[in-house]
Amino acid sequence: MKLTLVRHGRPDEGHRERPHDPPLRADGRRQAAAVATLLTEEGVTAIVASPMQRAQDTARPLAERLGLAVRTIDGWAEADRDVEHYRSTETLRGLGDAEWQRFLDDPVRYLGGNPQAFRRAVLDALHGTAEGSDDAHVAVFTHGLPINIVLSFVLGLEKIVHFRPGYGSINRLIARNGRFGVVSVNESAHLRLS
Repeated sequence: MKLTLVRHGRPDEGHRERPHDPPLRADGRRQAAAVATLLTEEGVTAIVASPMQRAQDTARPLAERLGLAVRTIDGWAEADRDVEHYRSTETLRGLGDAEWQRFLDDPVRYLGGNPQAFRRAVLDALHGTAEGSDDAHVAVFTHGLPINIVLSFVLGLEKIVHFRPGYGSINRLIARNGRFGVVSVNESAHLRLS
């Protein structure tokens, strides 16, 4: 099975009606369209997404092009799902080196979550998504921390944060008999056309 993990497009961080779970802003919608253009030709057979608005918005163009329903899986949600105001990594980094390091040291707890429960939920979502036919190709629309957890798990790394997935970036895995391999990390060439 092929699993293509897509980080959502850039969200509208200052959105007035949905400050906690914003939709995509204009460049984020262009990133979602670029992802759809690339993946439309790759034989995607199923689409899965986090319940969060930015992931759903990023999945929608591909789902519409392929005529597939988006299956929502709660475990693919970001650790910030219960915050009052979404803050991008760019905003967090702008708070200064000390605050940025605090985030990097324990990102899930920094966002108000339980690191062990969050990791368990993401890995349960990964294993549940990977159940199925060996020739399936599932596109998973998710977030930066779940992508980091999955890649760290597959590569046997201890810490959560090792990678900085860009908005609309693609990370590819293969899954066979409950085992996973990394094919690529943080692909972004498709975004140059958006």
